Amino acid sequence: MKGKIININTINRSKRDEIEFIFKNFNLNLQFLDFEVREILSQDVEQVVRSKAISAYTKWRIPLVVEHGSLRIDYFNGFPGALSKPMWDLMDGKICTSIPPGVTRGAEVISCVGFCDGKILKTFMGITRGEISSEARGSYGFQFDPIFIPRGAAKTYAEMQLEDKMKYSQATKSYNKLIKFLSDYEQNIT
Repeated sequence: MKGKIININTINRSKRDEIEFIFKNFNLNLQFLDFEVREILSQDVEQVVRSKAISAYTKWRIPLVVEHGSLRIDYFNGFPGALSKPMWDLMDGKICTSIPPGVTRGAEVISCVGFCDGKILKTFMGITRGEISSEARGSYGFQFDPIFIPRGAAKTYAEMQLEDKMKYSQATKSYNKLIKFLSDYEQNIT
């Protein structure tokens, strides 16, 4: 895979920073594509990623990668799931106060990465368990980072430096699975 170009379709600058961090120890050429994919409305993150991958591939016609995140809050029976961005845009930190005192604040965040080359469409999941904080804290990151505390940490993602966040990150887990797949994929086509 040395020197290989990896095409990643995202318009999110914070995601780009995380992806560059994850791939920094690999001798790969990351090519970011800026196509705003219309996202389907579904709580199923894998379904959303499959749709995004097909849309992005249809636009670019080159092998590429997409990602989508999901916040599953136990108290809300897994809601908002893959709809976390619109929920965050509407409610922001009010999500914290929507969970009554004394009930579970458990949650999980999921990163689903999709690879599509026109013949293969494969998804890779990374999951991090944790909890919803009692209030939004921190200024780093994006979307639900100010309210999610990963298991084993005392800070929200938004209170952590990128290097610390990525130790817990669901994106690190899903992209590591993608990297393993791409290594095998490259061997099978050469």
